[in-house]
Amino acid sequence: MKFSSITASFCLVGLLSATTVQAHTDHRLERALQQDPVKTGQVFQQASVLAQLANLYKEVGDEANYKLLLKKSEALQPTVADSYVQQYLKGHTANEIASSGDFTQALAVLDSISDTEVWIKTAWKISAKLAKADKQDQTRQLLEQCIKKAHAVPELELRSELISGTGASFRYLEPEQGVALVYEAFGIAQSLTDPYERALHFNETGAHLMDIKHKARALAVFDEVLTIVPQIEDKLQKTQVLVMLGGEQAEKGERVRAAQALDQAWEIAASLPASEESYAVQSEIARNYGQSYQYDKGIRVAEQIKDPYHAAEGYIRIAKNMYKQKAGDATALLQKAELLVAAIQDPYQQAVVLRKVASEYMTMKDEAKVRHLLAQALQSSNKLNLASKVN
Repeated sequence: MKFSSITASFCLVGLLSATTVQAHTDHRLERALQQDPVKTGQVFQQASVLAQLANLYKEVGDEANYKLLLKKSEALQPTVADSYVQQYLKGHTANEIASSGDFTQALAVLDSISDTEVWIKTAWKISAKLAKADKQDQTRQLLEQCIKKAHAVPELELRSELISGTGASFRYLEPEQGVALVYEAFGIAQSLTDPYERALHFNETGAHLMDIKHKARALAVFDEVLTIVPQIEDKLQKTQVLVMLGGEQAEKGERVRAAQALDQAWEIAASLPASEESYAVQSEIARNYGQSYQYDKGIRVAEQIKDPYHAAEGYIRIAKNMYKQKAGDATALLQKAELLVAAIQDPYQQAVVLRKVASEYMTMKDEAKVRHLLAQALQSSNKLNLASKVN
Protein backbone atom coordinates (compact mmCIF):
# COMPACT_ATOMS: atom_id res chain seq x y z
CA MET A 1 0.00 0.00 0.00
CA LYS A 2 1.40 3.40 -0.96
CA PHE A 3 0.68 6.56 0.97
CA SER A 4 2.79 8.97 -1.08
CA SER A 5 4.83 9.08 -4.25
CA ILE A 6 8.02 9.66 -2.33
CA THR A 7 7.53 7.45 0.72
CA ALA A 8 7.07 4.08 -0.92
CA SER A 9 5.44 2.53 2.11
CA PHE A 10 4.69 3.72 5.60
CA CYS A 11 6.38 0.97 7.57
CA LEU A 12 4.77 0.91 10.98
CA VAL A 13 6.67 -2.21 12.00
CA GLY A 14 10.00 -0.57 11.21
CA LEU A 15 8.94 2.63 12.89
CA LEU A 16 8.09 0.95 16.17
CA SER A 17 10.69 -1.82 16.23
CA ALA A 18 12.93 -2.01 19.25
CA THR A 19 15.69 -4.27 20.51
CA THR A 20 13.30 -7.07 21.37
CA VAL A 21 9.68 -7.90 20.73
CA GLN A 22 7.78 -5.87 23.27
CA ALA A 23 5.23 -7.26 25.70
CA HIS A 24 3.12 -4.15 25.52
CA THR A 25 2.65 -2.73 22.05
CA ASP A 26 1.63 0.93 22.05
CA HIS A 27 -1.70 0.49 20.29
CA ARG A 28 -2.56 4.18 20.65
CA LEU A 29 0.57 5.11 18.74
CA GLU A 30 -0.08 2.45 16.10
CA ARG A 31 -3.62 3.67 15.47
CA ALA A 32 -2.59 7.31 15.23
CA LEU A 33 0.18 6.59 12.73
CA GLN A 34 -2.04 4.36 10.59
CA GLN A 35 -4.93 6.80 10.52
CA ASP A 36 -2.84 9.77 9.40
CA PRO A 37 0.38 8.60 7.73
CA VAL A 38 1.39 12.06 6.49
CA LYS A 39 0.47 14.82 8.96
CA THR A 40 1.08 12.53 11.91
CA GLY A 41 3.24 9.67 10.63
CA GLN A 42 5.82 11.42 8.50
CA VAL A 43 6.19 14.33 10.92
CA PHE A 44 6.65 11.82 13.74
CA GLN A 45 9.30 10.00 11.74
CA GLN A 46 11.23 13.14 10.89
CA ALA A 47 11.11 14.55 14.42
CA SER A 48 12.31 11.22 15.83
CA VAL A 49 15.19 10.91 13.40
CA LEU A 50 16.32 14.52 13.86
CA ALA A 51 16.49 14.09 17.65
CA GLN A 52 18.57 10.93 17.28
CA LEU A 53 20.90 12.49 14.73
CA ALA A 54 21.29 15.54 16.95
CA ASN A 55 22.55 13.32 19.75
CA LEU A 56 25.16 11.72 17.49
CA TYR A 57 26.34 15.12 16.28
CA LYS A 58 26.89 16.08 19.92
CA GLU A 59 28.97 12.93 20.39
CA VAL A 60 31.31 13.95 17.56
CA GLY A 61 31.61 17.42 19.06
CA ASP A 62 29.45 19.25 16.52
CA GLU A 63 27.51 21.45 18.93
CA ALA A 64 26.07 23.63 16.15
CA ASN A 65 24.36 20.75 14.35
CA TYR A 66 23.28 19.26 17.68
CA LYS A 67 21.43 22.42 18.63
CA LEU A 68 20.07 23.01 15.13
CA LEU A 69 18.62 19.53 14.67
CA LEU A 70 17.24 19.36 18.18
CA LYS A 71 15.54 22.71 17.62
CA LYS A 72 14.06 21.46 14.34
CA SER A 73 12.82 18.30 16.03
CA GLU A 74 11.16 20.25 18.82
CA ALA A 75 9.61 22.68 16.33
CA LEU A 76 8.01 19.78 14.44
CA GLN A 77 6.30 18.32 17.49
CA PRO A 78 3.42 20.82 17.78
CA THR A 79 2.66 20.32 14.07
CA VAL A 80 1.82 16.63 14.57
CA ALA A 81 -1.91 16.24 14.05
CA ASP A 82 -2.46 13.71 16.85
CA SER A 83 -2.16 14.92 20.47
CA TYR A 84 -0.96 11.56 21.85
CA VAL A 85 1.83 11.38 19.26
CA GLN A 86 2.87 14.87 20.35
CA GLN A 87 3.21 13.50 23.89
CA TYR A 88 5.16 10.49 22.66
CA LEU A 89 7.57 12.75 20.78
CA LYS A 90 8.15 14.88 23.86
CA GLY A 91 9.18 11.72 25.66
CA HIS A 92 11.47 10.76 22.80
CA THR A 93 13.08 14.20 22.87
CA ALA A 94 13.50 14.18 26.66
CA ASN A 95 15.33 10.86 26.43
CA GLU A 96 17.62 12.06 23.66
CA ILE A 97 18.44 15.20 25.66
CA ALA A 98 19.20 13.05 28.71
CA SER A 99 21.51 10.94 26.53
CA SER A 100 23.49 14.11 25.83
CA GLY A 101 23.92 14.68 29.58
CA ASP A 102 21.68 17.74 29.90
CA PHE A 103 19.46 16.42 32.68
CA THR A 104 18.03 19.81 33.64
CA GLN A 105 16.56 20.29 30.17
CA ALA A 106 15.54 16.63 29.90
CA LEU A 107 13.57 16.82 33.15
CA ALA A 108 11.96 20.08 32.05
CA VAL A 109 10.71 18.38 28.88
CA LEU A 110 9.56 15.38 30.94
CA ASP A 111 7.49 17.63 33.17
CA SER A 112 5.72 19.07 30.12
CA ILE A 113 4.29 15.60 29.36
CA SER A 114 0.71 15.18 30.56
CA ASP A 115 0.13 11.55 29.51
CA THR A 116 0.87 9.30 32.48
CA GLU A 117 2.06 6.28 30.49
CA VAL A 118 4.44 8.33 28.35
CA TRP A 119 5.70 10.21 31.41
CA ILE A 120 6.51 7.04 33.35
CA LYS A 121 8.16 5.20 30.46
CA THR A 122 10.27 8.25 29.68
CA ALA A 123 11.15 8.62 33.35
CA TRP A 124 12.48 5.04 33.41
CA LYS A 125 14.94 5.88 30.64
CA ILE A 126 16.03 9.14 32.23
CA SER A 127 16.37 7.51 35.67
CA ALA A 128 18.79 4.95 34.21
CA LYS A 129 20.92 7.73 32.76
CA LEU A 130 20.77 9.73 36.00
CA ALA A 131 21.92 6.69 37.98
CA LYS A 132 24.79 6.02 35.61
CA ALA A 133 25.82 9.66 36.06
CA ASP A 134 25.88 8.99 39.85
CA LYS A 135 22.91 11.26 40.54
CA GLN A 136 21.25 8.88 42.97
CA ASP A 137 19.02 11.37 44.79
CA GLN A 138 17.47 12.55 41.53
CA THR A 139 17.08 8.95 40.38
CA ARG A 140 15.24 8.00 43.57
CA GLN A 141 12.97 11.04 43.41
CA LEU A 142 12.04 10.25 39.83
CA LEU A 143 11.23 6.61 40.60
CA GLU A 144 9.15 7.59 43.61
CA GLN A 145 7.08 9.78 41.30
CA CYS A 146 6.73 6.79 38.96
CA ILE A 147 5.38 4.61 41.78
CA LYS A 148 2.78 7.20 42.73
CA LYS A 149 1.67 7.77 39.15
CA ALA A 150 1.61 4.05 38.27
CA HIS A 151 -0.64 3.12 41.19
CA ALA A 152 -3.10 5.81 40.13
CA VAL A 153 -3.61 4.30 36.64
CA PRO A 154 -7.15 2.84 36.45
CA GLU A 155 -6.55 0.21 33.71
CA LEU A 156 -5.38 -2.96 35.42
CA GLU A 157 -3.01 -4.34 32.78
CA LEU A 158 -1.38 -0.98 32.10
CA ARG A 159 -1.03 -0.39 35.84
CA SER A 160 0.66 -3.79 36.13
CA GLU A 161 3.08 -2.96 33.31
CA LEU A 162 4.02 0.41 34.79
CA ILE A 163 4.43 -0.94 38.33
CA SER A 164 6.63 -3.83 37.16
CA GLY A 165 8.84 -1.61 35.01
CA THR A 166 9.25 0.85 37.85
CA GLY A 167 10.25 -1.95 40.20
CA ALA A 168 12.86 -3.14 37.72
CA SER A 169 14.23 0.41 37.40
CA PHE A 170 15.41 0.22 41.01
CA ARG A 171 18.20 -2.06 39.79
CA TYR A 172 20.28 1.08 39.29
CA LEU A 173 19.94 1.91 43.00
CA GLU A 174 19.02 -0.91 45.39
CA PRO A 175 17.29 -3.82 43.59
CA GLU A 176 15.49 -5.00 46.75
CA GLN A 177 13.49 -1.78 46.77
CA GLY A 178 11.79 -2.94 43.58
CA VAL A 179 10.96 -6.49 44.70
CA ALA A 180 7.46 -5.83 46.03
CA LEU A 181 6.52 -3.88 42.92
CA VAL A 182 7.61 -6.60 40.49
CA TYR A 183 5.79 -9.33 42.43
CA GLU A 184 2.68 -7.16 42.68
CA ALA A 185 2.59 -6.86 38.91
CA PHE A 186 3.32 -10.56 38.41
CA GLY A 187 0.21 -11.40 40.38
CA ILE A 188 -1.85 -9.59 37.76
CA ALA A 189 0.02 -11.29 34.89
CA GLN A 190 -0.83 -14.71 36.33
CA SER A 191 -4.54 -13.89 36.10
CA LEU A 192 -4.50 -13.25 32.34
CA THR A 193 -6.50 -15.81 30.38
CA ASP A 194 -5.17 -15.21 26.86
CA PRO A 195 -2.05 -17.40 26.47
CA TYR A 196 -0.31 -14.97 24.11
CA GLU A 197 -0.72 -12.00 26.44
CA ARG A 198 0.16 -14.11 29.49
CA ALA A 199 3.34 -15.38 27.82
CA LEU A 200 4.44 -11.85 26.88
CA HIS A 201 3.81 -10.61 30.42
CA PHE A 202 5.74 -13.57 31.83
CA ASN A 203 8.69 -12.80 29.56
CA GLU A 204 8.73 -9.28 30.89
CA THR A 205 8.33 -10.48 34.48
CA GLY A 206 11.26 -12.85 34.05
CA ALA A 207 13.44 -10.01 32.87
CA HIS A 208 12.36 -7.79 35.75
CA LEU A 209 12.97 -10.56 38.27
CA MET A 210 16.52 -10.83 36.91
CA ASP A 211 16.85 -7.06 37.34
CA ILE A 212 15.98 -7.28 41.04
CA LYS A 213 18.39 -10.22 41.53
CA HIS A 214 15.75 -12.96 41.90
CA LYS A 215 17.43 -15.17 39.33
CA ALA A 216 16.03 -18.57 40.35
CA ARG A 217 12.45 -17.28 40.22
CA ALA A 218 13.16 -15.51 36.93
CA LEU A 219 14.40 -18.71 35.28
CA ALA A 220 11.34 -20.57 36.56
CA VAL A 221 9.08 -17.93 35.00
CA PHE A 222 10.99 -18.16 31.71
CA ASP A 223 10.43 -21.93 31.83
CA GLU A 224 6.72 -21.33 32.35
CA VAL A 225 6.67 -19.38 29.08
CA LEU A 226 7.75 -22.52 27.22
CA THR A 227 4.78 -24.40 28.69
CA ILE A 228 2.42 -21.67 27.45
CA VAL A 229 3.75 -21.54 23.87
CA PRO A 230 1.93 -24.72 22.67
CA GLN A 231 -1.34 -23.10 23.75
CA ILE A 232 -0.86 -20.22 21.27
CA GLU A 233 -2.52 -21.06 17.96
CA ASP A 234 -1.25 -18.22 15.75
CA LYS A 235 2.20 -18.99 14.29
CA LEU A 236 3.35 -15.38 14.23
CA GLN A 237 2.35 -14.84 17.84
CA LYS A 238 4.04 -18.08 18.85
CA THR A 239 7.23 -16.88 17.14
CA GLN A 240 7.01 -13.47 18.77
CA VAL A 241 6.81 -15.02 22.23
CA LEU A 242 9.83 -17.25 21.59
CA VAL A 243 11.83 -14.37 20.10
CA MET A 244 11.08 -12.21 23.11
CA LEU A 245 12.01 -15.09 25.42
CA GLY A 246 15.33 -15.41 23.62
CA GLY A 247 15.95 -11.68 23.66
CA GLU A 248 15.17 -11.19 27.33
CA GLN A 249 17.36 -14.11 28.38
CA ALA A 250 20.24 -13.03 26.13
CA GLU A 251 20.09 -9.52 27.57
CA LYS A 252 20.34 -10.97 31.08
CA GLY A 253 23.33 -13.17 30.21
CA GLU A 254 21.46 -16.49 29.85
CA ARG A 255 22.77 -16.99 26.32
CA VAL A 256 22.53 -20.78 26.07
CA ARG A 257 18.89 -20.71 27.10
CA ALA A 258 18.33 -17.76 24.78
CA ALA A 259 19.74 -19.58 21.76
CA GLN A 260 17.52 -22.59 22.46
CA ALA A 261 14.43 -20.37 22.39
CA LEU A 262 15.62 -18.67 19.21
CA ASP A 263 16.20 -22.04 17.53
CA GLN A 264 12.54 -22.84 18.15
CA ALA A 265 11.51 -19.40 16.93
CA TRP A 266 13.44 -19.70 13.67
CA GLU A 267 11.98 -23.12 12.96
CA ILE A 268 8.54 -21.48 12.86
CA ALA A 269 9.54 -18.09 11.41
CA ALA A 270 11.24 -19.60 8.37
CA SER A 271 7.83 -20.89 7.21
CA LEU A 272 5.86 -17.68 7.77
CA PRO A 273 4.38 -16.04 4.65
CA ALA A 274 6.12 -12.87 3.47
CA SER A 275 4.88 -9.78 5.31
CA GLU A 276 6.21 -6.82 7.28
CA GLU A 277 5.41 -8.72 10.48
CA SER A 278 7.31 -11.84 9.42
CA TYR A 279 10.31 -9.80 8.24
CA ALA A 280 10.33 -7.96 11.57
CA VAL A 281 10.26 -11.12 13.67
CA GLN A 282 12.98 -12.73 11.53
CA SER A 283 15.12 -9.63 12.04
CA GLU A 284 14.58 -9.92 15.79
CA ILE A 285 15.79 -13.52 15.64
CA ALA A 286 18.97 -12.45 13.82
CA ARG A 287 19.59 -9.64 16.30
CA ASN A 288 18.94 -11.77 19.35
CA TYR A 289 21.24 -14.51 18.02
CA GLY A 290 23.86 -11.77 17.90
CA GLN A 291 23.15 -10.88 21.51
CA SER A 292 23.44 -14.58 22.35
CA TYR A 293 26.90 -14.60 20.68
CA GLN A 294 25.61 -17.06 18.08
CA TYR A 295 26.96 -14.89 15.28
CA ASP A 296 26.96 -17.45 12.46
CA LYS A 297 23.35 -18.34 13.10
CA GLY A 298 22.39 -14.68 13.21
CA ILE A 299 24.15 -13.93 9.95
CA ARG A 300 22.47 -16.88 8.22
CA VAL A 301 19.06 -15.65 9.34
CA ALA A 302 19.79 -12.07 8.23
CA GLU A 303 20.92 -13.31 4.82
CA GLN A 304 17.55 -15.01 4.31
CA ILE A 305 15.41 -11.95 5.13
CA LYS A 306 13.94 -10.71 1.86
CA ASP A 307 13.35 -7.15 3.04
CA PRO A 308 16.53 -4.99 2.95
CA TYR A 309 15.58 -2.81 5.91
CA HIS A 310 15.02 -5.70 8.30
CA ALA A 311 18.07 -7.56 6.99
CA ALA A 312 20.21 -4.47 7.62
CA GLU A 313 18.91 -4.15 11.16
CA GLY A 314 19.89 -7.77 11.76
CA TYR A 315 23.45 -7.19 10.53
CA ILE A 316 23.86 -4.08 12.67
CA ARG A 317 22.93 -5.75 15.95
CA ILE A 318 25.16 -8.75 15.21
CA ALA A 319 28.03 -6.38 14.37
CA LYS A 320 27.50 -4.53 17.65
CA ASN A 321 27.96 -7.70 19.69
CA MET A 322 30.84 -8.98 17.56
CA TYR A 323 32.73 -5.75 18.11
CA LYS A 324 32.07 -5.77 21.87
CA GLN A 325 33.36 -9.32 22.16
CA LYS A 326 36.18 -8.90 19.62
CA ALA A 327 34.74 -11.98 17.93
CA GLY A 328 34.95 -11.29 14.20
CA ASP A 329 34.88 -8.67 11.47
CA ALA A 330 32.12 -6.35 12.68
CA THR A 331 33.03 -3.75 10.05
CA ALA A 332 32.22 -6.17 7.23
CA LEU A 333 28.68 -6.57 8.57
CA LEU A 334 28.25 -2.82 8.92
CA GLN A 335 29.33 -2.45 5.31
CA LYS A 336 26.68 -5.01 4.31
CA ALA A 337 24.04 -3.01 6.15
CA GLU A 338 25.21 0.23 4.54
CA LEU A 339 25.07 -1.30 1.05
CA LEU A 340 21.46 -2.37 1.64
CA VAL A 341 20.40 1.28 2.06
CA ALA A 342 20.31 1.70 -1.73
CA ALA A 343 17.64 -1.02 -1.91
CA ILE A 344 15.47 0.58 0.80
CA GLN A 345 12.76 2.78 -0.70
CA ASP A 346 11.37 4.35 2.45
CA PRO A 347 13.41 7.45 3.43
CA TYR A 348 12.66 6.99 7.12
CA GLN A 349 14.03 3.46 7.03
CA GLN A 350 17.08 4.68 5.12
CA ALA A 351 17.74 7.27 7.82
CA VAL A 352 17.25 4.73 10.62
CA VAL A 353 19.76 2.29 9.13
CA LEU A 354 22.32 5.01 8.42
CA ARG A 355 21.93 6.41 11.93
CA LYS A 356 22.36 2.97 13.52
CA VAL A 357 25.44 2.20 11.41
CA ALA A 358 26.85 5.61 12.36
CA SER A 359 26.27 4.83 16.03
CA GLU A 360 28.36 1.65 15.73
CA TYR A 361 31.17 3.52 13.99
CA MET A 362 30.99 6.04 16.84
CA THR A 363 31.69 3.16 19.23
CA MET A 364 34.67 2.28 17.03
CA LYS A 365 35.89 5.92 17.28
CA ASP A 366 35.73 6.44 13.49
CA GLU A 367 34.37 9.99 13.61
CA ALA A 368 35.01 10.72 9.94
CA LYS A 369 32.80 7.80 8.95
CA VAL A 370 30.17 8.91 11.46
CA ARG A 371 29.98 12.39 9.95
CA HIS A 372 29.71 10.93 6.44
CA LEU A 373 26.82 8.68 7.46
CA LEU A 374 25.08 11.45 9.39
CA ALA A 375 25.09 13.64 6.30
CA GLN A 376 23.47 10.83 4.31
CA ALA A 377 20.88 10.25 7.03
CA LEU A 378 19.95 13.93 6.96
CA GLN A 379 19.40 13.73 3.21
CA SER A 380 16.99 10.83 3.74
CA SER A 381 15.23 12.73 6.52
CA ASN A 382 14.76 15.71 4.22
CA LYS A 383 12.84 13.50 1.79
CA LEU A 384 10.22 13.02 4.47
CA ASN A 385 9.81 16.78 4.67
CA LEU A 386 9.36 16.92 0.89
CA ALA A 387 6.80 14.13 1.01
CA SER A 388 4.69 15.90 3.63
CA LYS A 389 4.73 19.09 1.54
CA VAL A 390 3.70 17.21 -1.60
CA ASN A 391 0.74 15.78 0.28
